[in-house]
Amino acid sequence: MTDGTAGSSMTDGTAGRRIAFETRDASIRVRDRLAGVDLVLETDGPPDLKPALTEVFPFPADRAVGFKAESISLPSCAAATVREPHGELIAHLQESMDLPAGTYCFDVTGVTKSFLRVSDVSVSATGVAEDGPLTFEFGEPTRVVLGARSLHTRPEATITVPDDPEALMTAVSTLGSSIKEFSPERSWPTLRGYPPRIERGERLDVPDGLGPPDTGIRITVPPTYANVYRVAPLAYYLGATVAPRSSPALHLDTGYVEPLPADGDALERRVETLLGSWLFLDSLVRMEGYVPSDRHEYEQVGPALPFYPPNLADRSPSERLMEYLEVSPSVIEPYLPNWPTRAAVRPGPDAMPLLTHLAHVLAPIRVREVAAGWADAGWEGTAWRETDDAPVGIGLSPWRPSTDWPPAGGDPVPPGTGVLSSAAYENVLDRDRTMQGRTRLVFLTDSTDRERDFRRAMGDDAPPDGVGSWEVIAHPDERALAEVFGDSTIDLVYCDLPTDGSWVSRVDGADRVGGADRVDGMDGANAGGEAAEGVRLGGLDDAPAAVVFEGDRGGGGVRAGQRLVANGAIATVSLAGTLEANPLRTLVGLLASGTPIGAALALVDRPETTAARFVGDPSATAVATADRLAKSVVDVRSVAPDAHEVTRLGVPSIDSRVGAEVSYLAAWAGERPELIGTVRDDYPRLSTAEVLAEVPEPDSVVRLNGTVLFEADDVSEAEVVRSARRALDDEDGRSVGFGRDAGDDPDRWADVAGDRTDHRSS
Repeated sequence: MTDGTAGSSMTDGTAGRRIAFETRDASIRVRDRLAGVDLVLETDGPPDLKPALTEVFPFPADRAVGFKAESISLPSCAAATVREPHGELIAHLQESMDLPAGTYCFDVTGVTKSFLRVSDVSVSATGVAEDGPLTFEFGEPTRVVLGARSLHTRPEATITVPDDPEALMTAVSTLGSSIKEFSPERSWPTLRGYPPRIERGERLDVPDGLGPPDTGIRITVPPTYANVYRVAPLAYYLGATVAPRSSPALHLDTGYVEPLPADGDALERRVETLLGSWLFLDSLVRMEGYVPSDRHEYEQVGPALPFYPPNLADRSPSERLMEYLEVSPSVIEPYLPNWPTRAAVRPGPDAMPLLTHLAHVLAPIRVREVAAGWADAGWEGTAWRETDDAPVGIGLSPWRPSTDWPPAGGDPVPPGTGVLSSAAYENVLDRDRTMQGRTRLVFLTDSTDRERDFRRAMGDDAPPDGVGSWEVIAHPDERALAEVFGDSTIDLVYCDLPTDGSWVSRVDGADRVGGADRVDGMDGANAGGEAAEGVRLGGLDDAPAAVVFEGDRGGGGVRAGQRLVANGAIATVSLAGTLEANPLRTLVGLLASGTPIGAALALVDRPETTAARFVGDPSATAVATADRLAKSVVDVRSVAPDAHEVTRLGVPSIDSRVGAEVSYLAAWAGERPELIGTVRDDYPRLSTAEVLAEVPEPDSVVRLNGTVLFEADDVSEAEVVRSARRALDDEDGRSVGFGRDAGDDPDRWADVAGDRTDHRSS
């Protein structure tokens, strides 16, 4: 095996951290070192790799090599396009085609981004939608330049920062080093790599190859942790240097200075407005760029803008921002995408490691100036007895709009919010998440009644979409509990057992009412002071991907969730009450099919879920969707027995970040793509048959009159009509359940099939 070292516009050391080319016999292995994955290209003979320049490609590439070949074959890839030398799109390679002699660039998306450039040659190419590999045949030995760009799905380096706000400014100034370019194309999430990690240490240490991008943009704020936190996501997106100064301001290399508010709350709001507006406007300017699109939002906003967006594509970052500042926020505010997460952090140094992950999802950051509001509060007298237990940061899902954000008062984790931790984000990076449809689900209970509820919710042979296997463990002993909570191959656990945060304990089901009573303040002992029969979470080495604790009235579920995250869990949910069979089925079905935590809780829409507390980012998913595609929520409200209005949203998540586009390919949805996270409700009314046609789609969630429809429920046209009539008669517009509760045959089930959503990424 030989390593082909390529020349690059980046330093070789930095490029080598991301991409490597290796040959073996008649194949080239493109290795994405950050992600630890390989894209394999097979050639007609052993290739002799030579360094090449990345500038020959119209897209950013980390490294490139050249070689000669008569044919190239890729066993697998997700998408491919053929383009002219400067990037103009010729065609999507969905089917075979013959290209006349010319110069072409082939853009291939697989586990990493690869580009193939050939000159003065005719090409015969197969399509990715056909059976077999993607192949390019040239008819004669041809020089091929192969470039690759890491999808940069994890940090490539770690910056050590002492407890000094000005040192943190230096670190935040380098976060934008992961962004591939600072043209408007940076609004594509695939061009915004994962920023470097930040860790606390004794002295400042910035690894070689990292530094502030040369954008000519500077943000100045007084040197406090609170101010640096507030501007960090904006600094990352702009590639701005952050520097100390008494007056907050944005400085452009054109000489223009935009003052920023000195008041903390006002600064937070202004930064969020600027970040959202500039991301959105960048996404309009790129419309004739790498991935041309005729966006729905442009049709609404374009006439009100003081410029024609594509005309700004080649302007400098500062020149574009000066044009953007002329746009009133009220013009574009209705069309801005929802952020996957909103964050509130404590103002001390403990929150520094969170900045990497919050910047990655462009989460607006608020700061609670009074630390005592976190540390000294009690939660029903049991949950936060020690100041070290108070969370460094909390998150709010966009599905939980709040007029009181960040929340006031002494509750460290208010209902509807969750604990943010760098460990949870690292677990998302490190775990191999199960694909939807194969989810392994385990229920735990010590109540015979609750066991019956679980089995009724799931059915004997018809679990909701996304579930591959499930089991109920009733009256588990200590060994069974240890095996479940220490098993990383389990994707989702739904637990009806009491916890104080340290232990998950067994309680005689006969002594509980509906599985809801809890033993508070156990600390390893039960309410009577005897040794607890259960499992100590701190003594386990692994954890399931996600855990739902039910009936948590004392906050122990949140503390238990923090321990499970420390053991490797992605997220946990703590429900204050007990879910009935139908909403329980909906919740586990949504989580099992790759719906983000916050969206799943909101779609169930019960008091127990809207008031739930969680641990981990609310936009995290417990299982993976195909090609990390975003979920689309199709919310249907009946206006007549056979007429239904639709609101649709592409759900942003850790995997599907803001800036990407989605086209919903149903005939009624039109052809224009939309930004993920934007809400659209101007569709034509649907018939009942059109509603049912949307149910089998694995990348969408259909909610009819407040009830989520699973394909496995095999909902009939008559049931949709019945739901419509009930909704029209019901003041709050919510229908009752479907499936077995509506008289269906429980033996009628179907498999998930089909994919009608087109996701665009650069």
